[in-house]
Amino acid sequence: MYTLSTSNIDADIYMMKNTNQTMTTILSIFMGLAILIVSLDSVRAGLNNAVPVTVEQVKHERRIQPIRNSGRISQKSEIRLSFKTGGLIKQINVEEGDVVEAGQVLAALDLEEINARQLSAASNYRQAAEDLARFTTLYDESLVSLQVKQNAQSARDSAAAELQIANFNKKLSVIRAPHGGRILKRNVESGELIQAGQAVFLLASQKQGSVVRVGLIDQDIVKVTAGDPATISLDAYPGRMFSGLVSEVAHSTDSNAGTFEVEVLIDDQGFALRSGLIARVEITPVTGDLQYYIPVESVFKAENGYARVFVLDESKNAVNEVRVQIVEFLRDEVAVQGSLKATDKVIRLGAPYLTDGSTVSVVEDS
Repeated sequence: MYTLSTSNIDADIYMMKNTNQTMTTILSIFMGLAILIVSLDSVRAGLNNAVPVTVEQVKHERRIQPIRNSGRISQKSEIRLSFKTGGLIKQINVEEGDVVEAGQVLAALDLEEINARQLSAASNYRQAAEDLARFTTLYDESLVSLQVKQNAQSARDSAAAELQIANFNKKLSVIRAPHGGRILKRNVESGELIQAGQAVFLLASQKQGSVVRVGLIDQDIVKVTAGDPATISLDAYPGRMFSGLVSEVAHSTDSNAGTFEVEVLIDDQGFALRSGLIARVEITPVTGDLQYYIPVESVFKAENGYARVFVLDESKNAVNEVRVQIVEFLRDEVAVQGSLKATDKVIRLGAPYLTDGSTVSVVEDS
């Protein structure tokens, strides 16, 4: 017969209490581990979302950037020569390419008609002068009125003016070289009938040298001043560079092209730089602009002269999107203006994968 003792009951109760405490402890440990795992997963997820990028310091510098364009060679002084009056060309004394001296007769009109007009004007003048002398005598003798004398005076003055015009036209019926130079173009032939003012020759003065004229846009023209150095290259002389200086800078635009004309005077080094040759010009402004320079890879969403770049916020390991204005694309950099600071670091590689506020992880640029 089994007998239940008090000591056995107490032992069973003690064991049950210990078992409950152990289970509670084990449950607490499991709950702590679960919370730790969730926290680690959250941290790992945050790290996995950070976009790996490389960065580069913004450069805030004053640089001199050359300005490049093309134009045609011409002479510094080119004059279109023509006759004052129309008429029949009697003689042409020079050909294209001829070198001429100051005062040399280049062409002449047939003077038959011009001489006749001069003789007529001279005859009219003599008659008017005689009439004036006669009416002056009669006026002094009170035989004619003052009005008659004044009319004779006006007729004599008008005839004198006509004679002066006839003499001037005869003088300009011959084209003489105003200075030494070279005939670039001859537009007529002997025996042709031409109009007054029609260009007969294009004369270039060799003493003033050769120039090349280029058209610059408004962003470039403000950087150029007279005296800026330039280099010129021509296909006609491959491998040879000519030096030059900016001699003139336009203050208004060409209405057709919408650009500003700049004239560069060339040191021809004794070479025959013919008018019309194509020249490539590189002008180096004396002063440069203070601008920001960033890697070309940093430019993102470029459109209409503006672009987006991402600036690193090191305190948050994040990026801020900044809008900048593109000034010029260089070989591996871009000159920009905008809300940047010299201390900023811009994202170089990884920009296409970012948005404003993205978390990033900076890695070394290999």
